[in-house]
Amino acid sequence: MDTYQMPDVCLPFVTATHPQAHRVQKLTEQWCQEFGLLRSPDVVTKFSALGYGRIMATLCPYVPLHTMSLITDWNSFFFIADDQQNNAITTNRVGRYEDLVDAVRHVIADDTHPTPADDHPIVAALRDLLCRTLPGRPPYWLARFRANLDLWLTGHLAENSYRLSGTVPRVSEYISVRRNASTVLPTLDLVEMAERAVISDELYRTPQYRTLVLGTADIMCWINDIHSLHMEQDDPINFVTVLAHHEHLETQRAMDAVAARIAARVQDHLTAARELPLVMDGLEPSAQKAIMWCVRDQQSWAAGMETWDRTDTIRFADSEVPTRGTTASYVEDLLAD
Repeated sequence: MDTYQMPDVCLPFVTATHPQAHRVQKLTEQWCQEFGLLRSPDVVTKFSALGYGRIMATLCPYVPLHTMSLITDWNSFFFIADDQQNNAITTNRVGRYEDLVDAVRHVIADDTHPTPADDHPIVAALRDLLCRTLPGRPPYWLARFRANLDLWLTGHLAENSYRLSGTVPRVSEYISVRRNASTVLPTLDLVEMAERAVISDELYRTPQYRTLVLGTADIMCWINDIHSLHMEQDDPINFVTVLAHHEHLETQRAMDAVAARIAARVQDHLTAARELPLVMDGLEPSAQKAIMWCVRDQQSWAAGMETWDRTDTIRFADSEVPTRGTTASYVEDLLAD
């Protein structure tokens, strides 16, 4: 791969951090250990350096600690599940991972019935999260949340098909698959819950709110692709690789093109945020305020993620670049369960 310099990615968003960020990090580590998602001492030690609690503390900086902890546990779960996806590819156990995905999708659709995989840490942790999240939520929210969780796994299976075939997706395909697999969409559902916002299906489907949700996903995914490129040189699911392949660009020019697309997507997000109050005309002021808090959180998280990717995690450290056929040292192998 060509040598390249990291482009400057400046997000004009205000970032805030939950005052108990370090406590959140400790709590999510304890939760992961309780459910067997973290086992080996080396991985447990590295979990703090990964800092999932620190990045999630920029998402909902003003909510109660127990709510922040729930959202953080969800995202620790997402990160660890994503690592199993990569683990399956690099160690030729895709079938085992897809069996696990099938069990997880059954639990997402109906968490009241057992599955043969209920003893697996991923499934057990998911059941705990659902038990802590779903009670008392309105039907429209439950349907959306379940659908977005399933979309995440649909995205994983689509990504794997490209990886196994060695095919680079077309640009439009990449954008759709990458955002679906990112877990940003269900996480923003959790933000709606945390901020006690009521986002009806009608509002959720408006061009402005869709731009905010999908734009947040795109901004965060594409920034991540820039920071993780050195770890994904053989991976077709990276926007730099996609643009380099289809637009016949050297790596630096493809990297700069991704940065330009991020900047354009940021402007889309800002425009949609300015227009949203007009779309919400007629809602009670308190209802509008809660929804705008969700927008504020989206922007805080996106900017926080850029900083985290760049300076506040070992997830993309040069020392963690795996050799061919292996995974990063912070990955707990859960596929043998």
